[in-house]
Amino acid sequence: MILDHPPLEQTLAQLPDDPGVYLMEDGAGRILYIGKAVSLRSRVRSYFQESSVHHVRIQAMVERVAHVRWIVVHNEVEALILEANLIKRHQPPYNVRLRDDKRYPYLKLTNEPFPRLVFTRQVRNDGARYFGPYTDAHGLRELIDLARVVFPMRTCREPIDGRRTRPCLQYHIKRCLAPCVGYQSEDEYDALVDEVVLFLEGKHELLLERLRGAMDAASEAMQYERAAHLRDRLIAVRRLTEKQMVVWQTRIDMDLIAHARAQGQTCFQVFMVRSGKLIGQEHFIVDGDGDAEASEALFGDFLEQFYTARAPLTEAAASAYLPKGSTSALDNQAPVPVPQRARRRRGDAAAAIPKEILVEALPEDGGVIERWLSQTKGQRVRILRPQRGPRAEYLRMVAQNAEQNLRAFLANQEVQETASARSLTELAAALDLPEAPRRIECYDISNVQGTNAVASMVVFVDGRAKKSEYRKFAMHYDRGPNDFVMMQEALRRRLRYLRPESVGQGEGVARELTKRDRFSKRPDLIVIDGGKGQLGAVVEVLEELDLFGIPVAGLAKEHEWLYLPGQSEPIVLPAGSPALHLVMRIRDEAHRFAITFHRQRRGKAMTVSALDAVEGVGGVRKRRLLKQFGSVAGIKRAALDEIAAVKGLTPQLAARIKEALA
Repeated sequence: MILDHPPLEQTLAQLPDDPGVYLMEDGAGRILYIGKAVSLRSRVRSYFQESSVHHVRIQAMVERVAHVRWIVVHNEVEALILEANLIKRHQPPYNVRLRDDKRYPYLKLTNEPFPRLVFTRQVRNDGARYFGPYTDAHGLRELIDLARVVFPMRTCREPIDGRRTRPCLQYHIKRCLAPCVGYQSEDEYDALVDEVVLFLEGKHELLLERLRGAMDAASEAMQYERAAHLRDRLIAVRRLTEKQMVVWQTRIDMDLIAHARAQGQTCFQVFMVRSGKLIGQEHFIVDGDGDAEASEALFGDFLEQFYTARAPLTEAAASAYLPKGSTSALDNQAPVPVPQRARRRRGDAAAAIPKEILVEALPEDGGVIERWLSQTKGQRVRILRPQRGPRAEYLRMVAQNAEQNLRAFLANQEVQETASARSLTELAAALDLPEAPRRIECYDISNVQGTNAVASMVVFVDGRAKKSEYRKFAMHYDRGPNDFVMMQEALRRRLRYLRPESVGQGEGVARELTKRDRFSKRPDLIVIDGGKGQLGAVVEVLEELDLFGIPVAGLAKEHEWLYLPGQSEPIVLPAGSPALHLVMRIRDEAHRFAITFHRQRRGKAMTVSALDAVEGVGGVRKRRLLKQFGSVAGIKRAALDEIAAVKGLTPQLAARIKEALA
């Protein structure tokens, strides 16, 4: 698909001499690179000057650029923040970025009247407090379990509205203090949440002092049971803090960041020190040609993305950094609006940023990054490169950890790539493909007698699941169970975007462009969960769309045989062969993804009430009716005047309800 843009020379001539962010796109509108500049005119035009000398990777990117968009901001700090957020949103292939950033888990303190601690892999501007990112999901789950034992916070999603009459099992095993039945006030719960935040931030001395004071106060007030609970919590926190490594004699907060590079890969190691104690360490693999980039540039990119993830923009910061007056040439691509917060907690972003950040190489835009972090934290933040002394020694220890983690990653990657290459080579030979299929897409249908029908599309690249490109389809076909027709519908909705068609104008164009971008990659092999019947249906779609060049195969479940179009005999892969294991793993993943989506739709459909179809009966009135009569059957048995007596209902509405339920 080729988009209609003005010539690149004309676009470059329109560039303003202002600070901002630029987005370089190819002919199909895919973003290749996102950068920031003090002067958009000077920076962007420098890529296309004949005298410019670029690295091979950058030169390859420049040759693909067909269009440039830009967003004008007020200063360098705004440009830095906007660049980091756009890189995280679009994941351009030519930017250095955290490898598969979506996979890193976070600890989330929810934004609601009685917050919960939950495990999540998505950071949203929803007013919640996020701790992380972490690279060990198992370790993070253990941390959550530990925090829930020491600090009895609620784990349920039940609304706390005073309607519950008795506590659940969590209260009886002392994992919750039952705010749902009024045993714990919101102020008392907030005090517990503040203790959790202090614990997760590593401010253990302050937490211990606070617990000790509360315990003494409870004892003096002769609240001996409460004092005992506080004593047990104090002992538990003290045991945890005694195990932590003291790396500094003073109560200093700092992050130590070092890196290691080999075979085109870069590993960043982060040691987090709070109050002089090492409270955590994480390592991150970054995408991009690490050997080609200068260390200063790599550290700048990493610091931007790492601290953007740890300290998401607050509403105030968003309005300060990203003003409504920001303009974009040819496309007003403003940042995602920040929703109104239900409640705010002070110091969320500040606590995630230390006063000192020790690095091996000072970033190119170190001054700008310092100003951004200082404004976010509310006090001076320094980025330092220690040359000698204890700080330099500790930083060398961090670098050694980075080297060890990089070696482990490369060794594991080599094993995986060898196994994947072998399985793909075997599969290509069995299916008589010209080369190993790099991108494999697999489709499956899930329904119960044609109801809540869905289709799944899973993607494997180089033999590994690419979950960010999974897609699911809610079927439009609703005339009974027909897996063949449903499979055809799913393939049409996906493959039609591979045809070179122009995009029209009017409503829905932006949505259409987004879908084309999502479905722009051409599969090297399509695998269908099914035998000859499903395969024939898919071939009809390929012929209909003139996509004859895409290989397709059907995997029958009974014998795990592969069927190809036009061949009556199946292809039988040897039992235990890597190729067979690969296609079975892909098929099982498509089946799992389809079943999960189907269950979600089915569960949602089961919660639909007959009252939903009655005009004038919303959520509040429905809850009042069900609370009064117990069920829809109870409403049907009730007299008309009994229904009309429910708060908020009129005799006319009661009559409509009786008629609808008759």
